[in-house]
Amino acid sequence: MSNQPGLRLLPYEQIRKEFTGHPLRQSEVPVEHAVSLPLPTLRWSAPAYAVFAGAARRAPGSPPELSTPDRWWALAASGRHVLAYNLVSAVPFTDDLPPGPVSPATAPRSIAQAREGLRVVGELMDEAAPLFFRGETGAGTLRSDLTEALAAEISPEVRPWYRALVPDFFAWLEAS
Repeated sequence: MSNQPGLRLLPYEQIRKEFTGHPLRQSEVPVEHAVSLPLPTLRWSAPAYAVFAGAARRAPGSPPELSTPDRWWALAASGRHVLAYNLVSAVPFTDDLPPGPVSPATAPRSIAQAREGLRVVGELMDEAAPLFFRGETGAGTLRSDLTEALAAEISPEVRPWYRALVPDFFAWLEAS
């Protein structure tokens, strides 16, 4: 996928896999941490995807309890190159991080439904991210469809953390 001269953006599904299998994830992020969905940003002067992570307490039959994110990182949109990694205690990604813990209210769904939701987000992100990175507005329907798909995947309780991490992307989504 080529969207800027000399820049090859990875498909969103591949970006998700890069975050999951990245050596930084394996060595620096405790296994009991929940990691957010990667979302696009230009905060670090280059097309990137950013995530946050925080401790998650899981108990059978109940939603996880997510602690306030304690770390965040960004990978280049073209691959595994780490643009930034920080502990929130050293370099917060915002000055006013909404506190946790939170217990996201999620409707029960099957694994197939969860996969389908991520597939839809990925399909829309593959179309939207290149426009965002190029500074193009794109179709309002694309932005609203992606906003709706993300709302289905990101519970309201943790949305403020996402907005704080990638405010530029949310501003782009909400542009009229």
